[in-house]
Amino acid sequence: MDWEAKAEAARRRYNELYPDRPIKQIGDTLDALYYMDLFSFVWENGTPLTDREIRAVEMFTPPGCFS
Repeated sequence: MDWEAKAEAARRRYNELYPDRPIKQIGDTLDALYYMDLFSFVWENGTPLTDREIRAVEMFTPPGCFS
């Protein structure tokens, strides 16, 4: 399973657990990998992500950022 599919599956699982604190999209930063995969043991066991963490998961790298 590729990273995008794994992250989307984690997002859906998270949104089922916390419908009042949904993640609207998975961004392309390393924060998405960190919170949705490596940090999943926390949110899967009853602690939802904070507003800041949700924004970090949803964040995209701005076009031209590295040029």
